[in-house]
Amino acid sequence: GVGGLAASAAAYVRKVWGDVPRIVVVEPEVAPALIGSIAMGAVQAAQAPPAGSAPASAMGRLDCKEPSLIALKGLARDANDFMTITEAEGADAALAVAGVGLGSTPSGAAGIAGLLVAARDGGFGLTEASRVLVVLSEGPE
Repeated sequence: GVGGLAASAAAYVRKVWGDVPRIVVVEPEVAPALIGSIAMGAVQAAQAPPAGSAPASAMGRLDCKEPSLIALKGLARDANDFMTITEAEGADAALAVAGVGLGSTPSGAAGIAGLLVAARDGGFGLTEASRVLVVLSEGPE
């Protein structure tokens, strides 16, 4: 998305828990507006999607091509990491949360998708002892 929810949540986490939590922001790979802008140090429109990818994401609420300047400034200060997920990873995460009785969309379950990818790939230093908080940002459609 444009980063508003991520930025406000990150600011709150920093206010309450300080620098200890690792904050990871997740975006669809076809709409990496935040990642690209953080890398460039200024608001940038998302680049064209990877070859073979859909031009728009099924994660509709996250399918934004340019971030909010205010959100970007907050995330540059408060977030530790940014990552992208595929359409399939978003859909799989929505199915995973449905399997435990929590209905959501691929957009709402993007954080879960990021966690599943990081756990699978050994990302962000996750271990069996890690304590994780993920925001499930919407219910079922």
